[in-house]
Amino acid sequence: MLMLAAALAAGCRIEPPLHLKQAVKVVVKVLWRAEIYPDGIKPSGVTLYFFRNGEYYNSQTTSQVDSCAVHLEPGKYRIFMISHSPDEFAYMDFHDMENFDLASVSVMETKSKWYTRADDEFLINNPEQMTVGVSDEFEITAEMVEQYRYYSSEEGGWKSWVTKPDIKPDTKADTITDSEQIDEDTWVTYYTIRIPIYPRNIVSQYWVTIYSEYADVLQSVRCSTTGMARSFYLTQDITGPDEGTQFVTEWKLTMDDNVSRVGHIDGKVTTFGFPNGEMPGPDRDPTLNVSTLLIDNKTVQDYVFKVGNLITAEEAPDGYRALYRLILGSEAAPVIHPPDIEKPEDAQGLDALVNEWDSGEEVEVDM
Repeated sequence: MLMLAAALAAGCRIEPPLHLKQAVKVVVKVLWRAEIYPDGIKPSGVTLYFFRNGEYYNSQTTSQVDSCAVHLEPGKYRIFMISHSPDEFAYMDFHDMENFDLASVSVMETKSKWYTRADDEFLINNPEQMTVGVSDEFEITAEMVEQYRYYSSEEGGWKSWVTKPDIKPDTKADTITDSEQIDEDTWVTYYTIRIPIYPRNIVSQYWVTIYSEYADVLQSVRCSTTGMARSFYLTQDITGPDEGTQFVTEWKLTMDDNVSRVGHIDGKVTTFGFPNGEMPGPDRDPTLNVSTLLIDNKTVQDYVFKVGNLITAEEAPDGYRALYRLILGSEAAPVIHPPDIEKPEDAQGLDALVNEWDSGEEVEVDM
């Protein structure tokens, strides 16, 4: 909306070059919500991508994450923003960032010494936390430019009493019609357009729970899950069509019944979700491959679970786009069945720190 930019003086300011003297100052307001960054820490910077009349216009990376002022020429605009900048993500690749509809991010390929992949299988890293925001379309008109130039001039600006005429540009804007005195110290610019952007997380959480009998003999777990999305379209708010295999990490053991020795293991991983914005189902039928190392440090058991129609979507925890939940078995009917081996005297079980299963594994999980 049209407003006094003096109230936004704390935002970043990008002075217009000579060829942009026929431009209006636009303040992009990034409106953060507490659930986006539950720890209360906003990103250290954002990158804004501007598109004019359907074409890429420019981009700007700034540490001013709440508001940023830019000068825009007449035209119809869309803006999208990402947290940080593409160079700051270690495991993500960015594509077509100068194409509003096709701009996307994908997870880089990873390797594993212990996992045997199929010829056409793509192993992917876990995506890093990232937020994206997209503005509504707005228009800068020639009339707005003329008004901006007049009220930012000495004749119409801070050295005079001014009455702002009733301007009704083709944008969602409020019109200021009363008289105000603006002095040199508070004058930044008289008319500006404020464009709100609401960031949202694009990374989800995948939480896997597996019930096991004789759970206290488990020492370490390896787990891979197929059929996961590799990419995310930034402005369309949907995952891309390509898929890959991820490794589930950060396992924790909980004993449900110390008498029967039934317990469950929980593993959580960040993910884009599933390809094409879909929930998994029987047609896609991703699998969960699980290997367990027991406390004798030599017994390994492998399990393969078809989980396509078992994964559900639940309310997302703060800081995530969605929560995908998979529960295999129950306390009454565990799905992992290790042998009841004798525990070594120094064995502590899965909930204690243990040595690496194999040395030098990039996707090894130490419990």
